Amino acid sequence: MPDNETLERCFWTNPDGAGFMYADGKRVRIRKGFMTFESFTDSLNAELDGLDTTETAVVMHFRIATHGKVKPEICHPFPISSEPDELRKTRTESRFAVAHNGVISGRFTNDNWSDTMDFVADVMTPLMRMNPSFMHSSDAIDLLEGACDSKLAIMDNSGDIALVGSFIEDEGVFYSNAAYLRTVHSYSGYGSLFSGSTYYEAYPDYDDWEDIERLVEQLPFEACRECVMAEECALNYQECDNELMAASARDYYNGIEEMERLELTV
Repeated sequence: MPDNETLERCFWTNPDGAGFMYADGKRVRIRKGFMTFESFTDSLNAELDGLDTTETAVVMHFRIATHGKVKPEICHPFPISSEPDELRKTRTESRFAVAHNGVISGRFTNDNWSDTMDFVADVMTPLMRMNPSFMHSSDAIDLLEGACDSKLAIMDNSGDIALVGSFIEDEGVFYSNAAYLRTVHSYSGYGSLFSGSTYYEAYPDYDDWEDIERLVEQLPFEACRECVMAEECALNYQECDNELMAASARDYYNGIEEMERLELTV
């Protein structure tokens, strides 16, 4: 498990509610809607008491609201279900469940319904019904990645996890981005209009440059190694979906840097 300091950093970088899920061999147990760090850790410790977390898989999610209001029932994870009441439960069990990081465009949303909920109900549930082994199908995983253009952690009742999108592995833990490494500073700004809460901006606070180099090495495309935006992508969000796109981005951003360098020397 990540240490308490890392979990707290994750929570305050993503301050709009938290949740977690784990499997007991029969069902995936979902606990979510924790709006304070203390309530999250109290529940996490109580649920996992006596379990060996090197053997029992756990998925935790910390939310920044993009669609839907900041409220407990819109927190992740979600059971894979098309029933709105089931998706909104803060304590439930399911055969499959999912947590999501990113924004899924083109989905129906309102104050009580997020892009993730719509995607789960409208895309993932029919896929599960058509193919109950979808988690273990590379075609199904590719389909989900193309459909959501973001990151998913899917768990089944046995504790197996399928990751959709690129994750960072650090000492046996997989993170959807590098925010777990960062110190957080908060201020009010445009983000408060967008999310309905204080806007949190994270600034890198690394002890060693090797941390950043290690993250850059995990970028999925060869072109990333020579791109001036590689560090930014490694620390925040990976823009490119394939090697051709990465090569185009590399040439574009490297060209901008070269023009700026020439302008400074003229």
